[in-house]
Amino acid sequence: MRNNANIFKSKNRHGLLLSLLLFIGITNGVFAETVSKEFKVKYISADHIYLDSGSAEGLSVGDTVQIVDGKKIIALLKVAYASEHSASCEILEKKGEINVGDIARALIDAKKEISVKKETERRQRTFDSDESSESRRRLMRVSGYLSLQWYQYSDISNNHQYDFTQPTIRFKLNAKKLWDDDYYFRIKLRSRYNDRSRRYSADVPRTEWRNRLYEVSFSYENRSSLLNYKVGRIISNKFSGVGYIDGLLLQHNITEQVNWGIFGGTQPEWQYSEFQTSFNKYGAFVSFEKGEYGEQRLESTLAAAGAYHGSTVSREFIYLQNSYSSGKQWNIYQSLELDVNRDWRKKKTGESVSLTGLYLNGRYFVSENVSVGLSYDNRKNYYTYELRTLADSLFDDAFRQGLRASVNVRFTKDLRLFANSGIRDRGDNSPLTYSYMGGFNWSDLFDQRITMSIRAAGFSNLYTEGLNPSLTFSKYFRDGHSVGIGYGNYSYMLKVNKQDRLNHWLRLDGQVELPLHMFLSSDLEYDWGDDSEGFRVFAEIGYRF
Repeated sequence: MRNNANIFKSKNRHGLLLSLLLFIGITNGVFAETVSKEFKVKYISADHIYLDSGSAEGLSVGDTVQIVDGKKIIALLKVAYASEHSASCEILEKKGEINVGDIARALIDAKKEISVKKETERRQRTFDSDESSESRRRLMRVSGYLSLQWYQYSDISNNHQYDFTQPTIRFKLNAKKLWDDDYYFRIKLRSRYNDRSRRYSADVPRTEWRNRLYEVSFSYENRSSLLNYKVGRIISNKFSGVGYIDGLLLQHNITEQVNWGIFGGTQPEWQYSEFQTSFNKYGAFVSFEKGEYGEQRLESTLAAAGAYHGSTVSREFIYLQNSYSSGKQWNIYQSLELDVNRDWRKKKTGESVSLTGLYLNGRYFVSENVSVGLSYDNRKNYYTYELRTLADSLFDDAFRQGLRASVNVRFTKDLRLFANSGIRDRGDNSPLTYSYMGGFNWSDLFDQRITMSIRAAGFSNLYTEGLNPSLTFSKYFRDGHSVGIGYGNYSYMLKVNKQDRLNHWLRLDGQVELPLHMFLSSDLEYDWGDDSEGFRVFAEIGYRF
């Protein structure tokens, strides 16, 4: 039996290598006639990525933009608006962190490039067409995606006791400038079905649906107008700490820089996003904005919100959020939550006001190629209506706080080093928790659009300590096609008995940009080691619009 198992493993490893060669052959044959232009990221907001170029350089609404690290694609964007020398983009997919100064590569059809040049010349000759050009830019724009995913884990080490399959549907729609005005319609949802080979526990069923309706909203957003509104399942980036509500938000714009508003509705069920009427949420806010994206800019919001189960308070708190950017040199972000305790919450906590959350994050660009960051966060669990009957001995109200530092250095166009390290205090006299991560990306190896990535992450806490190194190679083709292979392992030690455990993984992945705005991506992974052995398969086919 052992010999048969070894033969089986050997065949699977050879199968992975054969699949890699086949995939390279397929993707090498999929090309289109395009013109590739490179720009730079000049600013990052909560909703958009801003580029330092616009329509004068050939960008137009609907263009696909890749954020690249050397030859490695870390994000895929779509141009939502293009002025003459600037463009704002929506994020379609993101596989890594996007930073100011990153290279943005736009793929423009060669025929379209010629027409753009002709259009630019025509506009230079026809100045009286500015008004009609602006009208065309304001026409309705629709973007988003629809995709089908399949994830499967085949457990070959425990008689398939932990087999698992998970089909998923994802959908996102952003419709802007409806009726040539500032009306917006947004939908974002995910439907997922979990199918396990057996029931793990009383709380984990064998099969279940997990549906998430993140947003379905209709809004009018024009800061020059007296009144803005948003209705449906909504959340605002101005006060994300308030969370989702099914209801209405009204905003009065005192000036284009200062506004205030109120919101109210029901709170969606947290686990399945189902509509419920038992929980209500109300609040008010005041907001201030000054400056342009990519330049000196300040944003500040103060909000007060309450959640109630009937006439019983669940939570009341104050939320303060500030962000400031000096332009290209440095930026800072801060959020703060103060819980106001009354009735049964005051009896539980013994406090009228509790600090339940503080987050600070800053980044400084030493030069165009070097940036450093520092963040601090603390959080404290707070009582809600669902937890009001929980015994005090079971409620963890320890005050946790952590500090993390990071550095990002680009030595050359193709070589980037990154590292971060953090420390966290549980606040209950437990040993400190340490975590760290570092590595480098080397792009365009041998001038073949190959990226090598080496990274390692580790941690040490009260119960365990571990290390997770990995090495990956990725080959990138024109128009976004890619194929990659990687190896990594995860070793850890249980401190209670000094037991060492080691697990490995070998992964093959790839992505093909298909005609008609469609895409296909897949991962095949083989895991083996002390804890488990099995295969993981992930595949996704989708359509971007």
